[in-house]
Amino acid sequence: MLTTIIVDDEIQSRETLERMLINFCPDVQILGKAPSVAEAVPLIDDQQPDLVFLDIEMPGGNGFTLLEHYEEFPFEVIFTTAHDLYAINAIKFAALDYLLKPVNIKELQEAVKRAEKKIGGKEKEDRQQKMEALKANLTQSDKKFNKIALPTSEGIDFIEVEDIIRVEAERSYSNFHLKGRKKIMVSKPLSEYESLLEECNFFRTHKSHMINLDHLKKYVKGKGGYVIMEDDSHVDVSVRRKESLLQRIGYK
Repeated sequence: MLTTIIVDDEIQSRETLERMLINFCPDVQILGKAPSVAEAVPLIDDQQPDLVFLDIEMPGGNGFTLLEHYEEFPFEVIFTTAHDLYAINAIKFAALDYLLKPVNIKELQEAVKRAEKKIGGKEKEDRQQKMEALKANLTQSDKKFNKIALPTSEGIDFIEVEDIIRVEAERSYSNFHLKGRKKIMVSKPLSEYESLLEECNFFRTHKSHMINLDHLKKYVKGKGGYVIMEDDSHVDVSVRRKESLLQRIGYK
C-alpha cells in the first residue's frame, strides 16, 4: 500500500484527485489533504507519506516553495499543473514526474506505478539528486536552467547544461557530447530534449543533431554548410535550417 497526501489550493481539484485515486488506484491510501504549503508541511512531517501530489500554482507560495522546507526527501513527488511551461520545463530538467490538469486517469495510474517502483533502494538517492537539481534550477534569476538529469543504463547523471557541446541522435537513443570529450548515452530520443535545450541556446542543425551555440567555433559555407564545434567535431547543417542558423548567429 502506497500512502499519499494531496496538496492543492482548489477544493474541487483535491476532491477530484481523491476520487480518482480511490476509484482507479486502489493500492494508494490517502492520509490527508492540504490547501497550502503552510498546512502541507506539518501534515507531511506528521504522516510521513510515501508520495505527495503537489500543485504548483498556489497563493501564498507556489508548490516549489515546499521543497525549501526539506534538505532530504523521504517521499516521492508528483507535481500537478495547468500548462505552466516554465514549471514543466523545470520539472523535466530534473527528470521528475508531473501531471497536467485536468488529470487523465491513465496518466495518473502510470505515474503512481512509477512512484511505487521508486520507493526505497537506489531510487532514494536519485530522488535526492533530482530534488537538488530542481532547487538549483529554480534559483536562477534569468529563468535558465543550469542542470539537467540524464537517465542512463547505470542510473542518472546530473550535468551542467553549459558542459554540453552537442547532442547526436542514434535511433531511439541520444548521445550527449560534453567538454573533455566525454560522452553520455541516454535511452531517450533527441525529440525528448529539443524543446528543453532550445531554451538554453541550443539549435537543431538537422534531424540528428543539436548544437550548443555557446560552443560554436565556425560555420563553413556550402549548400547547407556545416559547423565546427569547440571539440573540433564537424556537424552538418540541413538546407532548410541554414537560414535560421545564420540568423541565430547574426550572419548577414
